This record gives sequence, structure tokens and C-alpha cells, in this order.
Amino acid sequence: MGDAWHEFRREVFGDPYLVWHEGADVDALIAEHERGPERTERMVRAGVAVHDHVAVESLGALARLGRAPSDAAALLRSVLPSAHGVFRVRTAQVLCEVTGVDEYVSEVAAVLEGFGHWGDRIDAAMALPSLPITPRSVAAAHRGMLDEESLVRHHSANALLGLAGKKADIANRSGFARITSEDPAKWRAAADELLGAFAVRTAGVRGDRESFAVELGAADYSAPHRRAARVYLAGTRLPGADRLHVSALRNIGAHTTHPDYQNLRAALEHLGFADLPESVPLQENATAATLDAVTTALDFDIDVSRWCATDLVIGDRSRLAFEIGPADPDAPQLRTCTLWLDGAIATPFDNTAYVPQFANSLRLDAARYRAGQSPDFAHWGPTTDDLAAQSHPDGTVRYRLRSRIDGVGDREGVVRLRVDEIADVLEKTADVLTAAR
Repeated sequence: MGDAWHEFRREVFGDPYLVWHEGADVDALIAEHERGPERTERMVRAGVAVHDHVAVESLGALARLGRAPSDAAALLRSVLPSAHGVFRVRTAQVLCEVTGVDEYVSEVAAVLEGFGHWGDRIDAAMALPSLPITPRSVAAAHRGMLDEESLVRHHSANALLGLAGKKADIANRSGFARITSEDPAKWRAAADELLGAFAVRTAGVRGDRESFAVELGAADYSAPHRRAARVYLAGTRLPGADRLHVSALRNIGAHTTHPDYQNLRAALEHLGFADLPESVPLQENATAATLDAVTTALDFDIDVSRWCATDLVIGDRSRLAFEIGPADPDAPQLRTCTLWLDGAIATPFDNTAYVPQFANSLRLDAARYRAGQSPDFAHWGPTTDDLAAQSHPDGTVRYRLRSRIDGVGDREGVVRLRVDEIADVLEKTADVLTAAR
């Protein structure tokens, strides 16, 4: 069926070079579908089977007109685990569009973050602004601005501008020279500056100052553990610390779920606020909505911070590496620790490690590798629960990255690592994590 699809592709869309250069003319596909819907559907299915992104684009065009087969989403989900490059980007785009599930955005982000062809990374960067904004997409665009390829940095900068709601091309802005320079320090400065456009995204007042409200200052992704916040009760701003520990502020509602919110006073006093009014009547639904809104806003910025955390890289991300975020002086037992394996993030859902347990697990496995043993790879606690892998004496690691998206299977692969390389990365990571405690 692959040959039949390619004949159909040329018949409908024309010369493959022009399709690559100018894009597929989906109007031609729609016209062909009107003439022969059964043949068109059969050919599009064949194109999806051979991982042709034009077939996925065709399926998306049919879906927008309500003409896609009823199992279109299931068909695309079935090929996503083995999808790579532009095909992976287009498949995730169309799935996001037809299902309304934001989790598919992470599939596009993974292409931009990864080590595939630079053209695929550009395609992923160009796709992100048309998709829902997620912490992972923001962080991927920020990371793309640190890419070795100048064009990837250019389009990643445009992605960040687009996600921030700005239509201008970075080439027309004053910071463009930094992006095209050969100095990585300038790339990072430009990336951090554009990331600052999101710093005010969740700032503002949640709730009613005359009853209960929390006013959040702008996020600070370079120092994510503290944030400016003001609290109002009964029309009065409470005196207290100007910058609060983000985790404590995020959990302000954890123990205040009683209908009359009697425990709110203790929670606020614990955060350092003083001079609370003796009695403040609080409306249950409104107070709950305020607490939920504060949690949602902080969660978004916490996630952006942890996915952007690149304080230190140990190892080679195209093979095996840990990317460690800055330590939180108020919570040293937790730290962002992103595992990279075979050129992809292998902790896509949970990259926060409980340092005492995690470091100990790394040291134990490093010692086993040094002793000539082959322990189960990446059995290092909850942080790596989504990765199942087995290492062999020759250094071959077969892995399966579990999917949490309904209907999408696991992604599998094989990477050859040196045994001493594995042990070295584990030991150095454990040393860094424990040195900061």
C-alpha cells in the first residue's frame, strides 16, 4: 500500500519537492475526497501507515470539515509511539486539534528538545504557537533558543513570542543579533529575556479584596522558589513577608477546606502574615475558588521553572545525562533532576527527586556497575517510574517509556552505553545532589 499512497500523493499534491518546499495543497485533497471519498480515505490510511506527514495533514483537513473517518483519532494514536520528526509533530498537532487533549503538546515539545534533524526541530518550533500553551511548550521554546543551530534558535524565539501573544518576528527586534551570534551566553540572555514575557502571565489578584484575596507578583523563573505576594482580608492588606516560599504559598488551601475556613487564619499566620482581623465571614464557594485559582497559577509557573531548570548537566544528553535544577534553600530534600536517555527526556511527567532516596539509589547502582553487575536500569524511585529499562553486561540498555495518554502505547528503544559511563554519571549526580544539602 505504500507504493499506492506515493502514487496517489503525486497525483493529488504534485511534485514531492514542491510539496516539501511549499507545503501540501489540502484543498486538492478535499476536492479528491469529494470525487472519491472511499479511495481517498483508503489512501490516507496507507500514508499514515508509512509515516508520511502529508497523510496526517490530509486527515486533519478532513477532520476540520467533519469528513474524517470515525476512527481517525484512534488511527493516529496507534502510530504515535513510533513516530519521529515532522511526522510526530503533525500527528500530535492533529490529535490535539481533534481531541482537545493538551497532553499531545508534549509530543511536539519533545521533537524540539531532542537531537533529531535540525529541520524537524524547526518544524516543531513553528508548530508550538498554534497549540495550547503548556509549561512544557514554553520550556521547549526556551530550550530551543539555546540550540547549536542558528535557524532553530530563530524559530524558537518566534515560538516564544507567539506563545506570549506577540506576532513580530524576532528578526525585526533588537535582540536578534544575540540569537545569531556564536556566543552561547548571549543565546541564554536572549532566551531568558523572552521567557520574561511569561513572568506576568499569572500575576494579578485572585479573589475579592473586600473579603479574601491573594495578589501574586510576577513569576521569577531564574529564582523560582520565592515570589512576591500580598494577602487581603476584609479590605485590609495583611502585613507580612514581601516574598513568600512558593511551595508554602501554593499549599495555603491544603488545610483550610472546612466550610467556615477556620484554619485559614493559622495557615496565613504560618506564612508570616500578622494583624489578622478577629472575625472575617467568608463565603465558601468564593473562598474555594480563590484558593484554587492561586494553586493553578502557581502550578503553571512551578512547572515552567522545573522544565527550564538547566543549572547543571552531568553526562551527554544524546546518550545518558541528568539535568539538575537550582537547589531550594527552604526545601533541600527536593530538587529538579531530569533524566535524559538516548536523546530524549526520560522523566516526562515527574522530574522532581527526593534527594536522600534518589542519591542513595544512584550510588548503589553505580557500585553494582563497578562490581561488574547489571542492575535493573533506572529503578531509582518515583522519579523514574515512567521508564522501564534493562541494562546488559555489554552496556546495551533496552528501554520503554510509558505513556500516560489514553490510547497511546509506550515508546521503545535501544541505546548502547559504556558501563563505566553509566557508573560515572550516577556517581557525579549523587555527589552534586548531596553536596547541596
